[in-house]
Amino acid sequence: MGKFSSQEIESQYNLIKMLLAEPDKYKDAIEAIKKDIAYMPIELKKKLEEENITL
Repeated sequence: MGKFSSQEIESQYNLIKMLLAEPDKYKDAIEAIKKDIAYMPIELKKKLEEENITL
């Protein structure tokens, strides 16, 4: 897996937070993210855990 820049991590993090803010509206996208969580960059996983954000 390649290295991710902090800007890429921040962008993905913000997208996930936006989707989770309206879970009914973005249910399909949230489900897709849950399936791909194994491929998520470690840095992003840590950031989500620090904020107590679970999918």
